[in-house]
Amino acid sequence: MSTVEIARETFERIKAANPHLKMEIEEVPQYVELAMNIRRQAGLDFDVYLNLQNDDELHLQFESFCGAWFPFTEPARVSEYEAAVNGVLSGTYRTKIINRRGSPVKALLQAPSVQEWSTVFSWSKLHLPIGEKAISYVQNQPNT
Repeated sequence: MSTVEIARETFERIKAANPHLKMEIEEVPQYVELAMNIRRQAGLDFDVYLNLQNDDELHLQFESFCGAWFPFTEPARVSEYEAAVNGVLSGTYRTKIINRRGSPVKALLQAPSVQEWSTVFSWSKLHLPIGEKAISYVQNQPNT
């Protein structure tokens, strides 16, 4: 099975797990192999973008978060990715965003745990620890 087929099946399972949301799978060969847009709508407070890049990376992007799970040909990576996407869409997961000088420098995707919150993926960019650190949270509130 090709990586595009694996990604398509993964996106279809995500769609099936979230039937209340409108999702569009797109083939965009010039930038990524496959993509799915989930636009802000009733039940989703922000746009979510999923894609397959570089033939072995599944990406999740929303607000100030960008994460890549690879190689996704390993079933454990696909399961982690699906859990993350479904957690974001359901509002079970949240993102803790660290800003410096008004710009995001780190985002932690977090799942609920016994300890309150557990980081399942982190994104950061190179930055100097200059300026006041501000923390904000992004979490879907599907029932509002």
